[in-house]
Amino acid sequence: MIIIAGFLAGALMALIFVAHLSIMFVYNPPGFVRNSDAEDNNLPRVILMMHGMALMVWPVIGIVTAVANWAVRDEVNNVVFALGVLVVELLMAPVLVLLTKGRWVHLAAQFVAFFIIFAIVIPVLVSQAS
Repeated sequence: MIIIAGFLAGALMALIFVAHLSIMFVYNPPGFVRNSDAEDNNLPRVILMMHGMALMVWPVIGIVTAVANWAVRDEVNNVVFALGVLVVELLMAPVLVLLTKGRWVHLAAQFVAFFIIFAIVIPVLVSQAS
């Protein structure tokens, strides 16, 4: 049940991630889309590949996080686990800030979604699954 809980939380994050990035790509397209022919751009393929990769990667991250939470649930309370998730987010932040190129609001929204799902939802699901 722990693996299923992690998979579901990761799939939720993948759906939020893909929906948000698809909206970003449509309303504020990257340079390769803006500079290409209007009828022959790669945006649908990019969004489809992004969706496929996200639906494979985020559930794995969710499973790893759920198993980690299950492994330390007796020694560490949920506040400390949430702080650990926050530290992981802060370690990812410099690279993501460089990649987003000024889209601070979108990055902040993704960080909030990541924190809620991995620091709050996963511990609740793991405690119910145990």
